[in-house]
Amino acid sequence: MTVIGKYFGGGLSFGAFGGRAEIMERFDPRRADALGHAGTFNNNVLSMAAGLAGLQQVLTAEALDALNQRGERLRARLNAVLDQHGLPARYTGMGSVMSLHGTTVPVRCPADLANANNALRELLYFDLLERGVYTAWRGLVALSLPFDDASCDEMVGALDDAARSRKGLLGR
Repeated sequence: MTVIGKYFGGGLSFGAFGGRAEIMERFDPRRADALGHAGTFNNNVLSMAAGLAGLQQVLTAEALDALNQRGERLRARLNAVLDQHGLPARYTGMGSVMSLHGTTVPVRCPADLANANNALRELLYFDLLERGVYTAWRGLVALSLPFDDASCDEMVGALDDAARSRKGLLGR
């Protein structure tokens, strides 16, 4: 079963769910034993109109391709900064989505993070936040269409400054 919510509505009331036929038939209101579901999933005309406009006019194939390429370049630049300062951390990901890990071991599964330095990742989170760059506390970065090359430069500069400040604390 798949359930998506307000994030996909861009802040507007939105929700959708779907799944295999034997699961979804339980929600058929014609059944005497039908399962009910909340109003978020019902008749959100504004959300649907905004979503359709976004998909047709804003999130074009070209815009999405450019965003994913920007993410690939940004991840490479961020990792170059970490390498330059000798910090044992790495950004992993694909396209416009990435995550910071306190390890230089290739991350292919959760077990690869067993010995990760989460304290370093958390310090870098606060260092970036102090410099005006917000990422998720757990290291997640998800670029959006307005995140342009200038924003990438700002993030790389903030990480460079943060890494420089942490380098001495780690004895490197």
